[in-house]
Amino acid sequence: MADPWLALEFGADPVERIAQVGAAHEAFLAAGTAPQRVREVVRRSWERSVLLDPEGTPPVDLADDALESYRAAHPLARVLPLFRDLLGGIAQDGAHLMAVCDAYGRLLWVEGHPGVLRHAERMNFVPGARWDEAHAGTNAPGTALAVDHSVQIFATEHSP
Repeated sequence: MADPWLALEFGADPVERIAQVGAAHEAFLAAGTAPQRVREVVRRSWERSVLLDPEGTPPVDLADDALESYRAAHPLARVLPLFRDLLGGIAQDGAHLMAVCDAYGRLLWVEGHPGVLRHAERMNFVPGARWDEAHAGTNAPGTALAVDHSVQIFATEHSP
């Protein structure tokens, strides 16, 4: 049995999966139900996120000095060097991001490959922004908070 928290099974064709899930999301938007080929964790997130404006962007709750003060006092600040050591190089070299959020889905640190960071900034995936499902729809940090479990969200699984 496949791990329901992982986005792709070993050996799966990512291009084919993107097309399958994209078609399933279109069907979900049209009919309100998702076909079986969508993971349950994703389907339930789509249901929770269905009323969000697809053109909206997550709000930035904290910026500048308020963000710096909040991050400095946050317990995760003490382990950020460990995150950077374990994941920072992978994010940088693999054209990925490392994002750390608080229990409210507020991004505290977003680091990684410069090109990917620029792309992320265009959708407000920046420190201080709220990426819980209520503000950003189906995404890894927000969905993980909603289900209280780590989860991968891949390509067309994201919504709204």
